[in-house]
Amino acid sequence: MPNDIILNILLRLPVKSLLRFKCVCKSWRSLIEDPQFIKHHYDMSKSDVNRHKIFLTGGICDNMDNYFYSVDAPLQYDSVVSVLETPIPGINTLSRVSFISSSSNGIILIVFPYDLIILWNPATGESRKIPSPIPKRKKLERRQFPAIYGFGYVSSIDDYKIVRVGGKDNSHGHFEIELFSTKSNAWKLLGKFPPNSFYFEGGIVTINCIVYMIEMADLSRNINRSTILSFCLENEQFQDVLFPDQIQKFQDPILYVLGENICLTRMKDLARGEFEVWHMIEDGSMNNIWSKILTIPSMHCGRCLRPVSLMKINGYIMLLKHKGDFEVYNSNGEQIEIVEVPGLESSLFFNCIVPYVESLFSPKRKRI
Repeated sequence: MPNDIILNILLRLPVKSLLRFKCVCKSWRSLIEDPQFIKHHYDMSKSDVNRHKIFLTGGICDNMDNYFYSVDAPLQYDSVVSVLETPIPGINTLSRVSFISSSSNGIILIVFPYDLIILWNPATGESRKIPSPIPKRKKLERRQFPAIYGFGYVSSIDDYKIVRVGGKDNSHGHFEIELFSTKSNAWKLLGKFPPNSFYFEGGIVTINCIVYMIEMADLSRNINRSTILSFCLENEQFQDVLFPDQIQKFQDPILYVLGENICLTRMKDLARGEFEVWHMIEDGSMNNIWSKILTIPSMHCGRCLRPVSLMKINGYIMLLKHKGDFEVYNSNGEQIEIVEVPGLESSLFFNCIVPYVESLFSPKRKRI
C-alpha cells in the first residue's frame, strides 16, 4: 500500500487505535511518533467532533478518593463514559484534587495538595511530575499554601509553561508569581504582588496562550473591587481586562471557557437568586465586548446554584451542573432538560469539567 494512503488512514484514526498500531511494525511506530504526524493528527481531531471529549473529576462527600472520567462530547444520554486510571499509582490516597487547568494540546495540568503538580494526557495515559516550587521540608512540617495555577502551550518557542501565583514560607504575605518551563524543567520568580492583594478562587482559564484570573484587591480595607487579570505566557506580562460596566458590583464571579472566549458567571442578586452568564469577545483592539447571554431566574436556581462548567450545545443553550445533576437551559433561562449519563455515578460530586481534544502529545518530553 502506498505510504501516502497509509498516512491518510492513520491520521483519521483515534488515539487508542494509533497506540495499538505502533506495535505493527517499526515504520508505523516511527510515523506515529513523528512530531509532524502528531501535530497534523491533532489539527484534524480539532475539526472532528467525534474526537472531542469532556474530562471530569469527582468524589464522594465523605471519601477523599478522586475519580476521573472521559466522556464523549457533547454530554448526552448516549455519551460513552470511560473510567480513567489515576496519573500516578496511589495518588488517590493523598486527598482531593486542588486544581485542574484548561486543556492545552490534549494535556491537562492537575494539582494535588502540597503543590504536587502533574501534567497528564488522559488519552495516552502518559504523565509527568513537575518539580514543586515549594522548598522541601520534613514530612511532619509540610504546609499548604494558597495558590492558583495557569497552564498553556507557547507555539512560537515550542514550550509548555505553568504560572503559579501564591504564597510560600518566606513570602511574608506577598503572593509570588513564578513560571515553569517544560524545556528548562525549572521555575523562575517573575515578581510579587502586594501583601494586601487576594486572589479569589473564581476560576482561572487559559485561551490562546493567555491565562485569565480574577483579582480582588485591598480586602484589608473592605474595598469590594475586582479585576480580571490576563497573563501572556509568551511575553510573560500581566494586563487588566475590565469587567462589563453593568456588573461592577457583583457576587461570586467565576471564569469559564466558552468556545474560544472567556465567560463570566455571577449571582446578580443574592436575595432574588438571579444567576447570569456573560460572554467576552475580543474585537481586535484593546477593547473587549461583553454580552449577557443567559439569566436563570430564582425559581430555577436560587443561592444553591453552583456551576461547574458551561458547554455550548445548540445556539445559546448551556449545560450546568446543579446539586449533582446536569441541567440544560436555553438563552431565556428556561430549563430544557436534566441530562443523566449512564456510567457516571449518581453519588459522585463532580468538581471539575474540562473539554479537551484527544491527542498524541506527550507531557514527558521537554520538546513536544
